[in-house]
Amino acid sequence: MGLASHQSRHVLIVEDYQAAAETFQELLEMLGHRADYVMNGYEVEQALQANAYDVVFMDINLPDISGLELIAQLRAKLGETIHQLKFVAVTGYVQSELAGLQANTPFDFYLEKPVDLANLERILTAI
Repeated sequence: MGLASHQSRHVLIVEDYQAAAETFQELLEMLGHRADYVMNGYEVEQALQANAYDVVFMDINLPDISGLELIAQLRAKLGETIHQLKFVAVTGYVQSELAGLQANTPFDFYLEKPVDLANLERILTAI
């Protein structure tokens, strides 16, 4: 595993726990990516309108809105403006629950918590 993915990405992290968001940001920066984070669903749309992101890593369990609801709202509201943007659900769900989510949600990829460098790099390489 190298510490830099092939293409540098601009990443938005949506995570309500600040320490987790900062750790996630550090992992992404170790892999050679630029990363910002927001801590609730309300801030996501503002961030997406203010910056050109390549990938959004979104916690499914946010305090103000479910990540599942938020992703559906963003895709409906922003439409073609986010067509190229990839969304990754970040979840602590066990594998069997995650398999059900994958079949029924508009996320492009899924990442289990706790996030580790190898799985993060695998997803970023696949995008």
